[in-house]
Amino acid sequence: MRSGILISWIVVVLCACAAAVERPAQISPGDILIMASGDPNDPNGVVDPNKTWDPAEHLVADWEVISVNMTSSLYNPTMLPGATAPDPQWSLSLRSTLEIIDGNGLIGYSIIPTSARAFDQDGGLVSTMTASSRLSRLYMQPHYVTRPTGPNGEWVTELIFNQVFFSLPMEPDVAYPDVLSRIEWSTNVLVAQETKTVDIPFAASETWVEVTPGFEVLVEQATVEDAKYQYRIQIRYDNTEVDALMGGSIHLWRDEALPSVVILDMDVLNSEGKSIRGLGGGSFSMSGSYGGSNNQTTGTESGTGSCDACGTAATFRYTLAFDLYELEASLVLENIPVPHF
Repeated sequence: MRSGILISWIVVVLCACAAAVERPAQISPGDILIMASGDPNDPNGVVDPNKTWDPAEHLVADWEVISVNMTSSLYNPTMLPGATAPDPQWSLSLRSTLEIIDGNGLIGYSIIPTSARAFDQDGGLVSTMTASSRLSRLYMQPHYVTRPTGPNGEWVTELIFNQVFFSLPMEPDVAYPDVLSRIEWSTNVLVAQETKTVDIPFAASETWVEVTPGFEVLVEQATVEDAKYQYRIQIRYDNTEVDALMGGSIHLWRDEALPSVVILDMDVLNSEGKSIRGLGGGSFSMSGSYGGSNNQTTGTESGTGSCDACGTAATFRYTLAFDLYELEASLVLENIPVPHF
């Protein structure tokens, strides 16, 4: 498994040398604390093994652009002697938005549909599409943005929707309907049955801390001056047991098993337990460099922040996901007009 790491504002990719292996120290309850755990769909945090993650409660799709396309090709006989150009190909291409109305439990989603079916205004099947077998699958992490969109101008954290593109083949010389009454399409999503947050004091230490088995951190720097903070953290983890997502994507080969744990995010909280970045109104930057060998990944993460109204940095909070599984999400678009030449 390989994670795509996308860090806000600054991205640095370097080869980090493996840190000297030492046994992590035993941590007292005051040093590291699991703040919350349970079924991410249950506000009471109680795991219900019989409850299934329902895509309809979390995802909404809408069409953005629909096009009628004709592709015709010619091959240069001096470059490709004997090659025969295919007949003209007709298709309906669609750009759809995928809005996440509830991100609880959703770890990643694919922007490549697995199948699609289009129906005309009378309910007749117009076209079908099924994705070919792929060597790998890629899941994008939901992205959040904090901006002053509250009713009184307060800063609100929102999920950003994404675009999905797919093409429906059409037979030549067919009469296109004026309206597609329905397009049914599906894509794969990556879901977690349980999430946890783990808090570590915002303080430098010479001791490696085990956030979860297989993932350790060493806080090399953690300074606070007035409304500013700065930190630098060394990380190391066994990538056969843990994957670090934190703003990017998860790549899986076709037959590759899911990791036991995924590190979703690291945030800095103030003394009241609130996310300093989430409060907005300041300036923040993060960067990371990662490397390693065999099954060990090592790296360095650093960041700075300044926010007069956000309070003093007091805690690092890691968000982890457990018991991941993949499922197919089915979505529906209705009453889509069809363009004509």
